[in-house]
Amino acid sequence: MKRILFATLALFCGSTFAAEGQIASLVSFESTAARPKINKEQDSSLTSILNTQIEYTTPANISAYAGFSFALGDDFESAFSMGARYYSATPAFQLFPGIPMWSFIGGGVDFLDDPVYYPEAGFRIATSDTSRLDVFVKLLNSSNDKYDRHVMVGAGLTF
Repeated sequence: MKRILFATLALFCGSTFAAEGQIASLVSFESTAARPKINKEQDSSLTSILNTQIEYTTPANISAYAGFSFALGDDFESAFSMGARYYSATPAFQLFPGIPMWSFIGGGVDFLDDPVYYPEAGFRIATSDTSRLDVFVKLLNSSNDKYDRHVMVGAGLTF
């Protein structure tokens, strides 16, 4: 119970500013856009992943995040996850006046039944002064066929 309470406090109190960077809560949902053909011996599949994480962004446009992932599909799994991103130094373009959009690339790992490694690429949109919307694509790599070669499309909110 103490771990759940600490995780909840960290998630909702994480939007404070650190001395040299910013700490924020990051919640994202990703769904399977493409997957390899499942062989008949495999009895489960991955449909989506829900992530609840804390992200630390440095002034040098590099961020590191860590938290928990919940894999949804035929079987439910929860695991620790971590990763890093590099954001463009200036906004890639403006959607509307006052709404900048940055591009990013990164990578990470989810420690599910077998470790799942992924590169990712996407955009971060400034929805307000305190929140950002992420839209991204990930390519999952694992020694387990349940996760290997899945293309995930997702969206997240940083606040």
